Amino acid sequence: MDLYVIKQIVKNEMGDRRSSPYNEVGEKYYHGERTAKLVIRLRQLIFPEDKRNDDILTVSAWFHDICNGIGDRATHAARGAERARELLAGHCTAGELNGIRGIISAHDDRRPLDKNSSNALKLHQDADHLDHFGTMDIWRFITFTTGHNQTINEGISYLLNNWPNDTVRWRSELHFDLSKKIFDEKTAYVRSFIERFAVENEGAIWKEDYLIRP
Repeated sequence: MDLYVIKQIVKNEMGDRRSSPYNEVGEKYYHGERTAKLVIRLRQLIFPEDKRNDDILTVSAWFHDICNGIGDRATHAARGAERARELLAGHCTAGELNGIRGIISAHDDRRPLDKNSSNALKLHQDADHLDHFGTMDIWRFITFTTGHNQTINEGISYLLNNWPNDTVRWRSELHFDLSKKIFDEKTAYVRSFIERFAVENEGAIWKEDYLIRP
């Protein structure tokens, strides 16, 4: 596979597209770029001797959300796998294309995977999931609330009352212990942001006692 050529195909297809009116231009393209880098790093850390599928993992990450924001979200994975097949025709071997399509078609299936599911799919799902948390979680929160004309108080109410329960479910969908450690660090960062956000939204001073201490 010529990754440079394939990267240009992805950019031409997704680089200037929004997946929804409240997301930034190229959101899924840049998400795919980050996921591609993260999935390779996870592979290096978890399976350091097995780099045979790195190109497949990279291309799958670039393409996995190519149909997200087009039509029914529930079918975007299956449609994305088919769109990837069309765009990658002549750029991959049959075996490579089957591997890419297999990951894309199953990437959003968060039910417990069969014990025989490939490590490549598990790595992709974890990388895809992890990219939505930490600083990206805060960015998505801001774009979502402002795009939906929510008030700052409505946004903070979600963060304080619903977000903590949601994180329990999201964590349970990860496959590898390292992924869960990364998730825990990311959510701890967001939790500290939420605490400060709620205080400053009341016009109060964060850690006032510490600041006024002689």
